[in-house]
Amino acid sequence: MRSLVGLARAFVALVTLLVVSPAIARAVPVFANGQGVTCETCHTTFPGMTRYGMMVMMSNFQILNEHLQNKALPIALRLYITSQLANAQNHGQTTVSDLSFLGGGFAGKNFTWYAEQHVIDSSTIGETEQMWLSWNGLLHGTNSIQVGKFHTPFPFMPAHAWTIGSYLLATQTTGQNDFNPNDARWGYAFNGMSNEFMYNFSYLTGSGPLGDALDYNTSDHPRTLDANISYGGMSEPWSVGLVGMRGFAPLHDAANRYAGSDAFTREGIYFGYQTSRWHLQTMYYHGYDAHPDLAEYNVPLNGAMLEIGRDIGWKNHLLVRYDVATSDTLQRQYIFDYAHNLLPNLAIIGEALAGPQQRPQFSLQLAFAGPFQSGKRYLLKRQPTVGAYVVPVDASAATAGAAPAPAPAMPGGDANIGAALVAKNGCQGCHGAAFQGNIGPKLFGIEHRLAPDRIALAIEQPRAPMPNFGFTKEQISDIVAYLSNLDGGAANTRPVVSFDPSPPTTKSIMTVRFPGTVPHDVHATATMEMGAMEMQPVTIPLAPTSDPHVLSAPVRFSMGGPWTIHLEYDGTTIDVPVAVGD
Repeated sequence: MRSLVGLARAFVALVTLLVVSPAIARAVPVFANGQGVTCETCHTTFPGMTRYGMMVMMSNFQILNEHLQNKALPIALRLYITSQLANAQNHGQTTVSDLSFLGGGFAGKNFTWYAEQHVIDSSTIGETEQMWLSWNGLLHGTNSIQVGKFHTPFPFMPAHAWTIGSYLLATQTTGQNDFNPNDARWGYAFNGMSNEFMYNFSYLTGSGPLGDALDYNTSDHPRTLDANISYGGMSEPWSVGLVGMRGFAPLHDAANRYAGSDAFTREGIYFGYQTSRWHLQTMYYHGYDAHPDLAEYNVPLNGAMLEIGRDIGWKNHLLVRYDVATSDTLQRQYIFDYAHNLLPNLAIIGEALAGPQQRPQFSLQLAFAGPFQSGKRYLLKRQPTVGAYVVPVDASAATAGAAPAPAPAMPGGDANIGAALVAKNGCQGCHGAAFQGNIGPKLFGIEHRLAPDRIALAIEQPRAPMPNFGFTKEQISDIVAYLSNLDGGAANTRPVVSFDPSPPTTKSIMTVRFPGTVPHDVHATATMEMGAMEMQPVTIPLAPTSDPHVLSAPVRFSMGGPWTIHLEYDGTTIDVPVAVGD
């Protein structure tokens, strides 16, 4: 009877996900491909995360561009091949440590979903790693209700580490209590972000297959309440986090009969510091099990880790870590890792692991995720022919047959509203930083090549692979007004904002060139939006240069991602969206 209940529960969970996401073809597992950006936007060396990538993940992907995602290939593959070298204590072996299919994306305006299915996991046939649905945009912010199987919320995400060895404090268990933060678990969660705060409250159960979905039976699975809160990590390079857990794990006798439960607690404090070059994180973790096994009582659990990572350039990364964890067993380890990204989605990792009374263990891993190619997108073919195709750089030309014709912007259009629409819909992902062209054609100076009505027609009736965003006539007018002033406009009356390097990184030089004399009162700020949340603005101290038409200033963006420059002069405000690399 219990097995029938489990199957029924799994069926309901699966049907719920499929019904709420009726267009499976809309899902996009490779988000870099979906957004038209490189993997480094969200990853250091994958699956390690940048700060912006962490924000994307913690928002359950809701801050990404839905229109771009809906056009992209809905399936991807992840492959890890791991080789352990032989030593006096262990035989050498090479295994497929992970072969998984990934899927995820949008299921309507306010829903995102993700699925991760192992084919092979540690050389055995795998099970569902993740499968969740998120209802987003709650309370007029980036808050979500998440249901399904997802990684245990924790101040840091051990599942997204790029080292071969696991974090001991995230894998340590006590007696029959197999609860640990490294596993993905079935459950419900409320999470969100507000200013510099991130928070999560969840009710978790087992980490088993689909038949165990949302099974809170006291004799079969643990039941855990988990609360997390952290501050920082957005505009600030540092973050501090707290976690508290309270749970009950089942106990069984030698005949596998239910024999009671273990009441346990877990608490931890975390500190992290991350820039484009450095990543430091440390955590102390404490717990207590009242009755973890039939003959064990009152067992403490303690763990700690200190990890320092460094991007040394030329796609190379170094990392050192010290781990210790103790409950009914004591474990310690020292880890040194080196990673080289052959491609943004192809890395080779080498690791040396040592510990007390054990010989050093050397391992190599080849990690791949894709399909992904820089400067290309894998898009879906729609009816009548279903399939996928690759769009190379500049494969989509501007509207053919249009003669160059300088023209003013469309009357009535608001360039700043157009800038917000362009930023929100991820246009730079296809048209390149500063709109100099990438997957899509160059838009900088488009008003010198196309008349306003032809620009509007290209937006209203786009040619594949450009999606139809469904803009209204007024919105199209605003977008045309913005695009027609990227290089100062047809009459060269607007200032032009540029960056060195281009596209800008977290440390860049911003230049503003005016067509005439520089106005007396010029102010500039930069802001970054995370869904419905806007971070604190960054003031840009523009100063004169040797060129009387130019102002310049160094800009320190706190993280990579989508930013907007607000330029004010003589009662005029210009908004310029920029995509900042980490």
